[in-house]
Amino acid sequence: MSRGQTTLDFAVGISLFLAIVLFVYLFVPGILTTFTDGTPSETVTANRVADDLALGLLGSPSEPNVWDRECAVAFFDATTPGGCNFAGSTTNERVGIAPRENVNVTVIGNVSADPDPGSDRLCWDDSAAALAETDSGCTGTNDVTLAAGDQAPSTNADSVTATRVVSLHGEAVTVEVVMW
Repeated sequence: MSRGQTTLDFAVGISLFLAIVLFVYLFVPGILTTFTDGTPSETVTANRVADDLALGLLGSPSEPNVWDRECAVAFFDATTPGGCNFAGSTTNERVGIAPRENVNVTVIGNVSADPDPGSDRLCWDDSAAALAETDSGCTGTNDVTLAAGDQAPSTNADSVTATRVVSLHGEAVTVEVVMW
C-alpha cells in the first residue's frame, strides 16, 4: 500500500521553503553591497566624488586615473593654481558637494621600499620632489599632507567609503573618499 502526502509532510515542506526564501532575501543583498553602510545619497555622492577625482578633476579627462602632480598638491594644500579643473576654498566646494555634507579625501599608498604590505597616508615632500609616507617624511615647511576635509570619526558606523587607484608622480596610489 502506498502512502500519500500528509498534512505534516506539506507543513514541513512549506516551512523549509519559506525559511530558505527568507534567508536568501535577508543575507544575499549584504554580500553584494560594495560600500559600508550609510544613507543611499552618501553612497552615491562618495562614489561620484571618487570618480570625479580619479577621472579628471586632478588631471586631464583625456588621461583618466593619472593625476597632475601640481593640481593634486594644490588641491590638498587649499590653493587654486591656473589650469586645474577645480575651484573653491573648501574641500566641499572643490569636489562639488553641499556644505552640509561631511567629506574626507585621503591619498594612501606604500611608496617606500618598506616590505610592510600596509598602506600609509602620503604627503608631497617638496625638498625631495617626491611622494613620501607621512610617518617617515614630510617635515619641511613646504611639504603637503595629501588629505583634505574634516577628519572622519573613527566610531561612526554610518560612514561610506569609496576608493579608486590612480597614478600620481609615477606611483600607484589609492584615493579614499569617506562621507558621513
